[in-house]
Amino acid sequence: MSVPEILARVLGDPAAAALPAGTPLLSGGLGLDSVTVVRLLAEVRAESGVDVADLDLDLDALATIASLTAFVEAHRGTARPDRGLGRS
Repeated sequence: MSVPEILARVLGDPAAAALPAGTPLLSGGLGLDSVTVVRLLAEVRAESGVDVADLDLDLDALATIASLTAFVEAHRGTARPDRGLGRS
């Protein structure tokens, strides 16, 4: 599942999957709140195995849909094994 598809699922809006890649995720764009960001990152991790919050402490990857997509693609397959924190 692609990052735009994950975003659409988290937002509950299929149209979000077709947003331009340069759409900002936070201020000046979608304006995702902290709860939605946490849900998005959890879904990205579940779908791709990439823990964005663990690998990108500044969360620069959350600038736009494109930056999050590029980050996930760059780290897919290099994710650390699940350390058992918060997942069963």
